Amino acid sequence: MSGSNHELYPNLRRIVTGHADDGRSIALIDDLCVYHGEGGSSWRVQDIWEHDQVPVPIDASEPDPTAGPVNFELPETGIRVRITDIPPTPADAKPFMHRTNSVDYLHVLEGEIVMQMDDDDPEHEIVLRKGDTIVQRATNHAWVNRSDKHCRLFIVMVAGRITPSLEDIIGKMPDWDPDHERAG
Repeated sequence: MSGSNHELYPNLRRIVTGHADDGRSIALIDDLCVYHGEGGSSWRVQDIWEHDQVPVPIDASEPDPTAGPVNFELPETGIRVRITDIPPTPADAKPFMHRTNSVDYLHVLEGEIVMQMDDDDPEHEIVLRKGDTIVQRATNHAWVNRSDKHCRLFIVMVAGRITPSLEDIIGKMPDWDPDHERAG
């Protein structure tokens, strides 16, 4: 890969609207998203916005919920919108299999990504290319970039709750931490 991280993973402009004290519509934020991650061989995240609950309470203005360190915890009752850049996965890397209590909408903006499901069987893999969209519904999965170029995803994560009947089949949702470790 050549070029700087900025060239490989350009920041996105984010505009957030709101209301002035007199009720006029205004742009509260018009700036580049903040990157989280090291770039190069690591994943990078640009959070666009998030809400702790749905329906979303809309006030005239609010503090930027994406300011500060990247948050990998899913909102209990809300949504998170982000762009994720995934560089090529090293051949010797073990895919991080995980399951989240959410419905995730992923759209490939650039590149290609493989979603592995439950095991290493290629028949259980789904290849997503630029323009493809997937609705991921609390399934066990891992993301692997087997190409030689980075992949850019637009992701909307909506808090969910598996039903008791699904829990009977797959078990309780595992605890998960941002360091990619599964807990008990």
